[in-house]
Amino acid sequence: MKKRIDTPSLITPDYEDGGLFKKPPTELVVDLIPKFGKNSRGDVIIKGLVKRDVHDVEVDVIFAGRRKSESGELVTLLKRKWDNANYRVAKTPARKEVRLPTRVQGSWRMRVAEVDDEDAQELYTKEYQLLVARWAFNSDTGEFRSFGEPPFQEQMVKRASGSGGA
Repeated sequence: MKKRIDTPSLITPDYEDGGLFKKPPTELVVDLIPKFGKNSRGDVIIKGLVKRDVHDVEVDVIFAGRRKSESGELVTLLKRKWDNANYRVAKTPARKEVRLPTRVQGSWRMRVAEVDDEDAQELYTKEYQLLVARWAFNSDTGEFRSFGEPPFQEQMVKRASGSGGA
């Protein structure tokens, strides 16, 4: 287990990505919805819906480390979409009805959490989190926007094999 570094200036991209992306990256489209949060490290968390079989599964999409500062435009766009959805209707829509399809490259991790419901059969539940390295979406003007960078380890493999940069 890596020792935690308290001085942010000492955290290199290699060290940061080694802690974030422990599994090989995957690419998929996630429908982001306007539900936001932050964790104790100040990482940006946006709820997303991922297709699984015939229904959607809600997951936490996490923009961590140096990538969280680039998530501002995405958060602003989702907030604007939510405001527009509320402006046009008499009844507030469900947040899951306001979606922004976003292509994401990242790594999955599972978190085990206690179940709050005392009547539940299970004591714990599995929650899936998607740690984001790169993401892309169409802005409200239709412009294609892309942010982030591949995990550092993947960049080094590409450079060593001579296939160029990101």
